[in-house]
Amino acid sequence: MKLKILVAVAATFSLAVGVSAAQAAPIFNVVNVSNDAPASNGDNELDIAINPANPSNMVAGWNDYGVGNSCGVGYTTDRGKTWQTDWLKGMTPAGGNPTYDYGAGDPSVGFLNDGTAVFTCNAWSNTKPTAIFVTTSRDGGKTWATPQKVASADTKAGNLDHPMMTIDHYKNRALIAYTAWSGYQANSYALVSNSTATGWAGPYRIAADYKANAPDIFDVSLAGAPDGTIYSTAGVWQHVQEWSEQAVIVSQLRPGEQAFTHTVKVRDLVPAPMTLPGESWRTSMQASIGVDAAGTVYELTGDFVTGHLHMYLAKSVDHGASFPTQLQLTSGTHDEVMPWMSVTPGGRVDTIYYDYDESTGLMDVDYGQVAPGGTVLSRTVVQRGIDGDAQPPRGPDGTPFMGDYLGIDSTAGLVALAWTGNGPISQDAWAATLKP
Repeated sequence: MKLKILVAVAATFSLAVGVSAAQAAPIFNVVNVSNDAPASNGDNELDIAINPANPSNMVAGWNDYGVGNSCGVGYTTDRGKTWQTDWLKGMTPAGGNPTYDYGAGDPSVGFLNDGTAVFTCNAWSNTKPTAIFVTTSRDGGKTWATPQKVASADTKAGNLDHPMMTIDHYKNRALIAYTAWSGYQANSYALVSNSTATGWAGPYRIAADYKANAPDIFDVSLAGAPDGTIYSTAGVWQHVQEWSEQAVIVSQLRPGEQAFTHTVKVRDLVPAPMTLPGESWRTSMQASIGVDAAGTVYELTGDFVTGHLHMYLAKSVDHGASFPTQLQLTSGTHDEVMPWMSVTPGGRVDTIYYDYDESTGLMDVDYGQVAPGGTVLSRTVVQRGIDGDAQPPRGPDGTPFMGDYLGIDSTAGLVALAWTGNGPISQDAWAATLKP
């Protein structure tokens, strides 16, 4: 996700550049979580979550292209030093569900306040294309309940895509955002769980009041606020011949409402190219959103307005009615790809992203931090020299696939990161823990 305005922004917004190469945080562990074979079994689209009831316990999920053709899952009980891994059953033929014979993936993970782990996974078939499943674990990820189908599409005209789950710790509920996409039009929706993630309300349409020329509302994510409002961020794919969104918007589902409205455009965007120079893996610009305990709303996105993909942080102190503060967090000739954000109740902004160097064709995984009330991004390099083209080919065109997102979760005293990185055989699922 990215932001577009430059000259016009100066009249409307406070645009600041806050960039620093300073070391952000000491690293505890950097671990190859999946570390599996064969070479064709690359892992990508990782997510990670910290148990608020026991921070030594974490869970992770990723696309796993092994024997289960399902979502890979891992858990740790020693703050990320060692991981136990498996794959989720109940969604693919290998796991006992013959309907979804194309496979499962697009995982998201989180913990409710009592330590219940929640895992969402998308499943596809060749005839009835998609469903979104949810499973829970009450023992820190060691065992998982039978997956529950919470949304489905029976025809290709309703294909469900890009589900993203986040946890609203203020109201102790899981939030799932997803897009129903036919190939011609994309609309997005949200599901809201009860306090055990066993019952779900919705779907609630996202940006139901947004008016434009037949836009696609895509790349959505959600965040809960202390007053019970749920905020969504969405990319607006206004011109379908271009890759990535041309604007980014924020909507609200206030208590008692039945759709996300009160929509404001945070800014227009210059889309990043589908692939960076000399590369065959595709980029992604999906924005992320968070709310601190004071009710400040944060949105992190990318923008190609400078000719490189840089990160921008927008803030709203009027409950999402406007975003006058927009900070350019990175600059220079590198591209920051797939940025993702976690916001602590105290207002610290934690980020993970790939830092791509066009001169080498390689990228680092960076952790970035903006202190509460701050304007400068401090950075820590977590892993260096990742070759995106080394990721095994995926899809009908046979091109490498690094996924569309990275994973991050944070508490006041701990940050957990997850990404696709270099492995001894192929690209694997990696995780790191840091002290913020």
